[in-house]
Order: sequence, then structure tokens, then C-alpha cells
Amino acid sequence: MKVLLSWLRDFAPVEGDPVAIGDQLSDLGLAVEEITAVGEGLDGIVVARVLDLRRHPDADRIQLVDVDAGDGEALQICCGAFNMSVGDLVPLATLGAVMPGGLEIARRKLRGEWSNGMLCSPTEIGLGDDADGILLLDGEPTPGTPLIEALDLRPDVLYDLEVNPNRPDAMSVAGVARDLAARQGVPFAIPEPAVAESGDGAAGRATVEILDEDLCGRFGLRVLDGVVVGTSPRWLANRLTALGQRPISSVVDVSNYVMLELGQPNHTYDLDRVAGAAFRVRRAADGEVIETLDGVERTLTAADGVIADGDDTAIGIAGIMGGANTEIDERGLGPVRAGLRPGGRGPRHAPLRRAAGPVGCHAGPRPGGCTGQPAGPGGHPGPHRARQRPAGHGPGPGPHR
Repeated sequence: MKVLLSWLRDFAPVEGDPVAIGDQLSDLGLAVEEITAVGEGLDGIVVARVLDLRRHPDADRIQLVDVDAGDGEALQICCGAFNMSVGDLVPLATLGAVMPGGLEIARRKLRGEWSNGMLCSPTEIGLGDDADGILLLDGEPTPGTPLIEALDLRPDVLYDLEVNPNRPDAMSVAGVARDLAARQGVPFAIPEPAVAESGDGAAGRATVEILDEDLCGRFGLRVLDGVVVGTSPRWLANRLTALGQRPISSVVDVSNYVMLELGQPNHTYDLDRVAGAAFRVRRAADGEVIETLDGVERTLTAADGVIADGDDTAIGIAGIMGGANTEIDERGLGPVRAGLRPGGRGPRHAPLRRAAGPVGCHAGPRPGGCTGQPAGPGGHPGPHRARQRPAGHGPGPGPHR
């Protein structure tokens, strides 16, 4: 479980030195495994635009990338990642910059070709755990803009906590903040935004039939009209990234934000794609196939938990719990796109992810059933193992396993 100090302070006026706060969290049974300074150590990293891509003449695993770092001139970089296209905006560590891990960027020759800087992956600049490709920047920041300014990065502290199965109340930012506020004797409050409602309630727009109440005792719906899928505000995307979640879209991101903040499992559905606007909540069948956000087809079994489907041609996952759920949840799922796979290979899904959106659901707590909240790592809380990593070093995998 990972939490940001700034996020905890949204619920309570937590005070003190970050290490002392870590000691308090460990005293509460939320053993701090690591304390990381984020949003720091990024001086000398700027936005650059990709101008050209070409093969390295003497290295199959390196390509030559020409970028504009703000002066309009083409600057050659040797790069081992291949996820870029001409026109993309990427982080460039300029000559003389010192990376969060201590590496100083210098002009180097790789297999006979000069590299005048380094293009950065999310991991290298502390903005996630993806080390396989270069970070592609959203929006239209001007080349040469400092990365800190382009991403609105602010110094923060990230705590990596060990939360045991008997503490599901601490599997959210609000849950950790509640305990910490009690420890410090400061007020705690969950903001309750006012939401204007109009028109018919969800019951007049969609129906729900729960077929397996032993797995899912409650399936709630809320319908939102006029939702436009876009890019999330930078502050929200930064928080998700720090906790190990990859920003995807405004609808998916806000749902993940709610799940991480309040521990409330939820999903988004495009109601127009749910046949008959009818949901049936049932156990997954052996052999059903979904395609998750990473483009991988996954075969479900009955042990994976419950799904919700409109009819034989529209299926959406309501809450996959247990079994193969671990790998699926770590990669993330998203809004449902209903329809059968060609050739009768089972239901197809667009990226599915825990989210709140046009239609959300909550699989409520039930003995032996689906709670929508996975148990934390096993074992007893260990000793306080907090240590300071280099400023800006990236967090590991997110809290939702």
C-alpha cells in the first residue's frame, strides 16, 4: 500500500518530519517499508520533441533519435527504447544533469555514434515503474520547458506501507489518514461534495439482477449523462502515477482515484453498449475470454469471481475476485465494450478497469463473498525499515494487488 503525504493531508492536518510520521505509521501497525522523496532531483530534464528516428548502423537494439530541445536544432540521442514516433514529446536529460539515481549525463559515444543526452523512461525520473519505454508527454508543452514545470511536479513524500489482511480499513488513503489523525490527535474529515441530480434515477434507466448473491450481495448503479472522455488534470494524473497507476483517461483515472482514496471498488460502463441496459450479476464461467487493457487475452474460470452481463452478447466484469485476479488487477481494467469475439471464442472487452463513471457498481461486503477489496500482503508487521532513497527515485508497483 502506497500513500502520499500531501494526499493524507487532504483528510487531516498531519504535521511533523516525514521520518517521524513514518515512525508513527509503524506504531499504528502500518509498517513503513520505505520512504521516498518524489518530485525532486529533476533539474536539467526538459521537454523535447522527436524530429527523426533511424536505425543505428552498428547496433540492432539502439536507434538514433533526433530531438528539438527548444533551440530548433536537431540533437542526436542514442536510445534503446522504440515506443516513440516523430512528433512525440519526451523528457530529455541534458548534458550535465544528475539523475535521481546519481547518474551524471555526459556526451557519450555508443558503437561509434554520439549521444548528446538521455531520453527518460518513467522509472528513471521517478514517475512510475515502467522501465520498458520512454515517457510520452501529454498536451503541448513547448520544447525546452523544464519537465517539473510541464508536469506541474511538486515535492512530496511517498510511504510504502505493509498492510496485513486484518486491516482492510487501511487499504485506502482515507483509512491511513484516519489512523494517523487519531495518533496525532488532529481532526479527520472526508469531504462530501454536493452532487446535483436530475431526471430519472438509475432504476429508471437500467436494471440489475443478482444471480450469485453468495459472491455479490449488492450491485449499485449511478448514471451520469454528458460525460466526455478526455485527459485527466495533471495533479490527478501525478498522484495516480506516484501510487503506481498509469493514467489512461479522465473517466478511468477518476474511478481509480476514488478506489485508491476511499477503498471503494467501482467500474465504468458505457450504458449505450449494455444490451437492454440490463445487468445480470453472476459467477464467471470456465473458458470465458476477456481482453484487458494491455491487449492480452485472458481466460477466466469460475474461481475468478463475479461478472455482470446484459445478455448473451454483452458482458462486463463487475468484480473479479481471487484466483487469477492478482495479475489482472495489477495491469488494470477499464470501460466495457460489449460484443462476442469473432469465431465464437467468447466475450470481448475493451480495456476494463475499476472505475466510477457513466454507470458504476459496488460489490458490497458479504461473508465469504465479493467485497471488491483484496486482502493485503500476508505476515505480521515487521520492524520499521524506512530508509531514504535518492530524491525523485520512482515508486514501485501500486497499492492495488
